[in-house]
Amino acid sequence: MRRSLVVLQIALLAGAAPGQSRPAGGWEQVFRPGKGDGAVGGTEILHLVAHKGRLFAGNGYWMDPRGPANTPWAQVLVLDSPGGAWKVDLAMGAGHLRATALKSVTFATDAAGKPLDPPVNLLLAASDIQTGPKATHIWTRDDDRGTWVRTTLPASEALRRSTRAFAVHRDRVTHVDRVFVAAGAPGIFSGAYDPALPGKIRWDQQPELGPLAIRPMSFAEADGHLYASAGTSVYRRRDGAGPSWEKVYSDDDTPEHWELGGIRGLTPIPSPARTGESLLLSHTDRIIRIDCAQGHHATLELRIGPLLEKHWGTSVAGGVIAAYNDMLPLRDPATGRTVHVFGVQGRIRRVRRGQSDAATQGGWRPAGTYLIREAGGAYRLGEVDGPWQPGKPMLVAPRALAVSPFPADAGRVVYVGGFDCNFFPARDSAWVFRAPVETVLANGEQTAR
Repeated sequence: MRRSLVVLQIALLAGAAPGQSRPAGGWEQVFRPGKGDGAVGGTEILHLVAHKGRLFAGNGYWMDPRGPANTPWAQVLVLDSPGGAWKVDLAMGAGHLRATALKSVTFATDAAGKPLDPPVNLLLAASDIQTGPKATHIWTRDDDRGTWVRTTLPASEALRRSTRAFAVHRDRVTHVDRVFVAAGAPGIFSGAYDPALPGKIRWDQQPELGPLAIRPMSFAEADGHLYASAGTSVYRRRDGAGPSWEKVYSDDDTPEHWELGGIRGLTPIPSPARTGESLLLSHTDRIIRIDCAQGHHATLELRIGPLLEKHWGTSVAGGVIAAYNDMLPLRDPATGRTVHVFGVQGRIRRVRRGQSDAATQGGWRPAGTYLIREAGGAYRLGEVDGPWQPGKPMLVAPRALAVSPFPADAGRVVYVGGFDCNFFPARDSAWVFRAPVETVLANGEQTAR
């Protein structure tokens, strides 16, 4: 079934920020690295985060052919207004490959459980470290000074480090707000707010879960419990003064893979049985729902590959990744119901690493395809900037989505950013588009449940 609702957004080029393009069907490109934005560049946008009325983005220069000696490594960028220009807010420095974790977190208690009035809102950042620093670094933004404070996580130097996610959870037993970080093979670390420390967080000296064979990728809270994904498993935290983690789901038939990272995109949704909450997750080419109140029973909701093949009109050769970070909830203006939107990429033909391929990005479909999950569990596809055709930029993978924080947009505009190098050379390939919610949700073919 096709949606008939199409919303066109009319905009003038006059006054547009450098790097912006004329909107097409409501889509407007608002970030093009190396196109008039000065020092702002990058091959991938990994996160988009609204924080205190501004929009922040995590980028990186992975696979840039100029090499690490000639690129700025990972950065956090900031946008102050819809018509403004992106600026570098944080340069992480040598050895920090990509800004793979970025989160606005709020503490309502300190480390002793004392209420904070008002609550404290912090922006945290971390990277996917491949070379250089023999430590795991976390940055906390000082919003009053517009600077960042770097702290070091007490993680083992000998283990492979790749920080991917943050979360805040109130312990159901101690009633303390705690922050959690997925720190790669060292595991999951926890900390609490401490205003006396430079980074404002007192991190535990040992991981709560770990070491792990495959990097943990995502967190979600459902029915008051904190969940985390690592490799092919989902874990639930047992709160208390001596916390622990229990495995509640595992896909034992699928091999673990460090680069793919296993299960991604943990996101809470209302349970279809109307008994609390369920969790959605992405794993290989599947979307799976775990019903927490039903003993974490798992239901396969979607095989992504066949839907991509139908929409693209070509075979999918593998490599499907969906929900890089999480699944963005949006209120559909047409129905008043909540839907979830998340990016997906897929390979349509195999190309060896480093080979030239003008028609695709190394065999990966160049369109910025995303999935829309309806409240009833049906799925359909959309594409950033409309159907891809030669001459349009290669988008490959929408990795990050965020609702606009700017008052003029009144919560009715979505920002989408991404690209995935997939081990093929790329330069100035990162991108960000914006579009009204109606435009984002106005296309795509719906599947049966």
